[in-house]
Amino acid sequence: MVEIRVTDEAVDPEGATLIEGMPGVGLVGKIATDHIIESLGMTQFATVRGEGIPPVTVFDGSDRDVHSPIRLYIDDDEELVALRSDVPVHVMDAPLFAERLTEWIVDHDVLPIYLGGLPADRDADEVPAVEGIGVAEGQTNLDDAAVAPPEDGGMISGPCGALLSEAVDQGVDAIGLMVDTDPRFPDPQGSHALIKQGINPVAGVDVATQRLVDEAEEIMEQRQELAKRMQQADQHEASQVSRTYQ
Repeated sequence: MVEIRVTDEAVDPEGATLIEGMPGVGLVGKIATDHIIESLGMTQFATVRGEGIPPVTVFDGSDRDVHSPIRLYIDDDEELVALRSDVPVHVMDAPLFAERLTEWIVDHDVLPIYLGGLPADRDADEVPAVEGIGVAEGQTNLDDAAVAPPEDGGMISGPCGALLSEAVDQGVDAIGLMVDTDPRFPDPQGSHALIKQGINPVAGVDVATQRLVDEAEEIMEQRQELAKRMQQADQHEASQVSRTYQ
């Protein structure tokens, strides 16, 4: 069983947009989501616990607070929700995780934006293009935001794939944003592209991203250990997009 435990009952996420930040290829989704949370000063209002979620505690270097590994945050206007995760969810547990999160999304009329990295060879200073796929009205949102569709077919695995699959099964509006990334390293440049080209126009927000470019080397060093753990883990623990060339 997977449970979403509300820690702040005063929060009302009804009608908000959700940004999903599970660890994946290049950590592009996680870095982007963490950056958005910090930039907007978002506050935690819920935790996600249960099967498939490692029973670990995480802490920041700047204080003594401890946290659950997967948390939900919300901005001051209660229009943007972010799912912050410091651990992967294994493929065997991803369907249950996706089912419970989708139930919460439906109950609160939330539009989810799922983030994925496309393994690719790319120069470190090259800004990649963002591609988008959608379920139901999610396609309209992408058209309105002028996000390009994929150039080629492919497959999405891991939690992101399970979440989009659940959206299809339930007929729930959903969006998937993908960006080329080097799977060997944390990729703040890819996260910068995800926010600037995808999340900002789709979610109707204006999150500055220059810090991801200016402090790319420092961010890469900070996230290198998690990136190594993701490479060593089962490939299906990480959300990953793979191309199928015709």
